[in-house]
Amino acid sequence: MTYKFRRREARPFLTLGELVQDKHPELFQALQHHVEPQDITGIILSPAELRGKEIYYAELMQERPKPGLGRGGQ
Repeated sequence: MTYKFRRREARPFLTLGELVQDKHPELFQALQHHVEPQDITGIILSPAELRGKEIYYAELMQERPKPGLGRGGQ
């Protein structure tokens, strides 16, 4: 089999604020109207923060598997 190697163009790192400013300038202006001039990444990510039971499930999903509870490797 032959494979083609694809080279990916490296792009500079953007914050969410810069991305919103580039893709949705009207939304960025509305957000800037309500906040001081600063990075708005925290404002955009605040609805994604875990609360209550979501924290429990996130911790449960990050636990290592317990030995002997599956057929791993047999």
